[in-house]
Amino acid sequence: MVIQKAGETVLLHQDHHIVATAAFNYIVSAMMARHIEEELERWPRPSWITFVDVCGSRVRIRAPLIQGLEQSSVETRELERLWRKQRDAEVPQDFE
Repeated sequence: MVIQKAGETVLLHQDHHIVATAAFNYIVSAMMARHIEEELERWPRPSWITFVDVCGSRVRIRAPLIQGLEQSSVETRELERLWRKQRDAEVPQDFE
């Protein structure tokens, strides 16, 4: 999320986590990601997981629908962009 403030760009939640599901991805803070991980690791696992995304929306989702929890930091996104650039440079010009 980006906010413009007096001519400068301010990134909110530069480091965040993505809760991946088949239908939708939710962006959450690191603290909320830890909460979700703890809930998923509980035994017996709860049927529902409740959390709040970075926009303040309360989400309640069935635990089995969560397919993954991915970390996304400024550094990891920068490395991924570099990796993609290097990978794209390896593709032959005549590749279709």
